[in-house]
Amino acid sequence: MTEPAADKRTHEPAAQPMVDPTAQPPAPLPAPPELSGVAALASDASRRAFMVANRFGMIQLHRAGLSAWIGNPLTGYQLLLTTTGRKSGQRRDAPLEYIVADGSAWVMAGYGPKTQWYRNLRADPRVEILLPGGRAIAAVADEVLDPAVRGRMIVALCRACGLPGFMIGANPWTAPADEILRLVAWVPLIRITPVSGRLVAGPDDPGGLAWIPRQAIALLATAWLARTLLRLVRR
Repeated sequence: MTEPAADKRTHEPAAQPMVDPTAQPPAPLPAPPELSGVAALASDASRRAFMVANRFGMIQLHRAGLSAWIGNPLTGYQLLLTTTGRKSGQRRDAPLEYIVADGSAWVMAGYGPKTQWYRNLRADPRVEILLPGGRAIAAVADEVLDPAVRGRMIVALCRACGLPGFMIGANPWTAPADEILRLVAWVPLIRITPVSGRLVAGPDDPGGLAWIPRQAIALLATAWLARTLLRLVRR
């Protein structure tokens, strides 16, 4: 993995976690719901659609440094996670919705334990993330089972996803926290912590305001292009 270059988002000193030796380990997550019929077909179709969109569009967008142009509260924000294939040993990229909190990036494996990138990082937790408008950062990924942490991070993550957040089966902006947690009780929560320093949310991350001028520019450019094309058609 590439060592992180100097980045304003990783300048804070790393915090030392407090460990209680008497604490009981968190219970494992419940099994994913069994899908059948139309629900199973819809789930499989959505997974395949995301795979195609990521492979032939989103990954290239991230690698070109353009992902910040699509991030906003309506569509959500994405980082690019790079894992090592557990069988191939090759780099595997996955665009994921995320939030930044407690010095780390947080993501969810939306298709449960069968999610390919999740299985990869379980085999090798050394990963790399590419943030919108930022540099590649070497990090370590771990699954978080603690109910209190899941309660905070999952609700915040679902509400930061924008329209994709509706895939949980409810409106994440209006659904109570307990309802959100019930719907995704089986979904793994992953913490991605930089190898060096703490991650600090920047203007291109969820909660930032850099999307406002970018979306204004994009709307003006779209309007100009549409007007130009309309003139050409009328000639």
